[in-house]
Amino acid sequence: MIESDQENRPLMMSRKQLEEIATVVEGIPVWGCLPGSASALAGLIYGDIVLGVNGMRTQTIEDYLEARTLRSDAMEVRLFRAGQELTVFFDLMPREERLDELATQIAEESSSVAAAANPPRKGPAN
Repeated sequence: MIESDQENRPLMMSRKQLEEIATVVEGIPVWGCLPGSASALAGLIYGDIVLGVNGMRTQTIEDYLEARTLRSDAMEVRLFRAGQELTVFFDLMPREERLDELATQIAEESSSVAAAANPPRKGPAN
């Protein structure tokens, strides 16, 4: 059983451990969620294992993609977390909003990376 904190979140485990547990429970490991995404807002975290989506068992990525198409407005996700099963339900953003949000996140990340890679040069004042 995975140790958990007081809020029933699993303590950090290695990717190998997570893959092994996902294999045993026949689910898909969650490696993380984009900040601000519907999944992140619903509380999915690194270490969760997706067992089913929209009432369909999801043992492979192909299963997940098929189950994901069963609804376009929301998702019901059955998870394995810290030795227990739980179900989360969340609304999905319309596709256009998701693409706009993703584009904004990419632009912000690109600016941060560029700024860190090219700090302002100090030279003689003009």
